[in-house]
Amino acid sequence: MIAFFPGKFQPPHLGHMLTIAGLLDKYNKVIIGVTDDIPKVLEQNERIDIFKKIFKHTKSIEVVPIQGILTQYTSNDISLLPDFDVCVSGNREVINNLKSLGFVAEFSKRSEGIGYSGTKIRSLIDE
Repeated sequence: MIAFFPGKFQPPHLGHMLTIAGLLDKYNKVIIGVTDDIPKVLEQNERIDIFKKIFKHTKSIEVVPIQGILTQYTSNDISLLPDFDVCVSGNREVINNLKSLGFVAEFSKRSEGIGYSGTKIRSLIDE
């Protein structure tokens, strides 16, 4: 089975890595979908490069760019997504929207704390 793990990853952090490691225990392949959404801490290609460097020796991970904002996807946008069996996300709006479009999707609890939360990391950058 293939899991799709989309996100802004602004910036990629330890919480994302732990979630991906857990997905690898459960699924044969994980597709990390990097959206081009705000906030803009790092450009989309920079975030993709980070994941590709971290997982360069892991053949069961693919990193792909995602156009647009997943919470705003309609049936017309489905062709922009990779092929997957289940979408896993910590964003309930993404989960609900993809379910409404006929996808299987499951919520993954977000991590908390500095180093584990993009919100916390961005707050440090802003200080």
